[in-house]
Amino acid sequence: MVAPLSGVRVLEVANMIAAPGAAAIMADLGAAVVKVEPRSGDILRGLVLGPDVEPDPWFELDNRGKQGLAVELGDAEGVEVVHRLATEADIFVTNLTRERQERFSLSAEVLHTVAPTLIHTSLTGYGTSGPEADRLAYDMTAFFARGGIQSLVTEPGGPPAAFRPGQGDHTASLSILAAVLAALRLRDQTGEGQTVEVALMHVAAWTISSDLSATLVTGANPELHERATWPSPMTCRFRCADDRWVALCMPGPKDFFGAFARTLGHEEWLEDARFATPEARRDHAKELIAACDVAFAAASRDDWTLRLDAAGLTWAPVQTAEELASDPQAEALGVLHLMEDHQAGPFHTVNAPFAIKGADFGVRGPAPSLGEHSRLILADAGFDSEAIDHLVSQGTVTDGSAVEEGQS
Repeated sequence: MVAPLSGVRVLEVANMIAAPGAAAIMADLGAAVVKVEPRSGDILRGLVLGPDVEPDPWFELDNRGKQGLAVELGDAEGVEVVHRLATEADIFVTNLTRERQERFSLSAEVLHTVAPTLIHTSLTGYGTSGPEADRLAYDMTAFFARGGIQSLVTEPGGPPAAFRPGQGDHTASLSILAAVLAALRLRDQTGEGQTVEVALMHVAAWTISSDLSATLVTGANPELHERATWPSPMTCRFRCADDRWVALCMPGPKDFFGAFARTLGHEEWLEDARFATPEARRDHAKELIAACDVAFAAASRDDWTLRLDAAGLTWAPVQTAEELASDPQAEALGVLHLMEDHQAGPFHTVNAPFAIKGADFGVRGPAPSLGEHSRLILADAGFDSEAIDHLVSQGTVTDGSAVEEGQS
């Protein structure tokens, strides 16, 4: 089998989730990815379970299959190292702000003088132009809050909903990947370097573009509803007797209400004028949702699984992360990957969310320890052993042995 990005070299100067996550998928696709970290390490290291716990699930997820180099970018020789690596790279990925890219001589303008055919890729919160281009951001701010999502997934009058870490970042990872692959194709057609930009705020707008496009036409915000007055039980969520939930989604055009009512044991609803049409059900939503709540509360979710499936209704269990991890369908999809060659022992991580039949595509190996491949990367870039020893001794570069000895 052939790896889709075999022969492609990626240089990553990025931290946290979105940009490293995109580079991790490039590694899955067969690219040779060098991750450049500061000598203190990516701030994602140890963030979720603490610095002494291995495997480190967040860092492993977004940095698997990469080689690691720890270098001091505040040092002129450190910048020179990265420039040397850029001359051999096809793709450069960063989430440094515009100011930091300029400070460390890593902007597209500078790197294209060093590597004219490089695809320079920036992940930002708000872009690189406009009055707030340099505003610092995480996905919680630029994606969920500023991007309009948080206001749309809450009940009227309620507080903004909370989101789980990395949701916006990993969505942005896929946008970065798509843009880079298109730019790679364009570079190969024209022979010219490309500049790619992905902003969390823009990615968020795309994810809610069904709502946003309607707002652009009507000039009004999408209508929000409390669950207790949801316009249709066919697109609502219900709690079962065992405190587990089910979610239904049958928006039309076929009206499944008849099958739904019979499944709930309330065929009399079909003769009730209040529920005779979708419009009538919307007008009497509060009574109908309350009646459905009583019905679903009478049986466990396992029982409802049998009934809803037998009726051919479109629904899903509202699963916990633990349930998803053991879901047979997730296994059939290949959602999880068993990382067998980690020093801490085998553990599962999450595969990229697509498949390419017949291609060599998948997790290549664990994430690098801090500075693990520094000497190897420098040697591959043409530095001789004396030059490498000099960079390490003066603290421009950290290698794995220094980290192990606590000298980083």
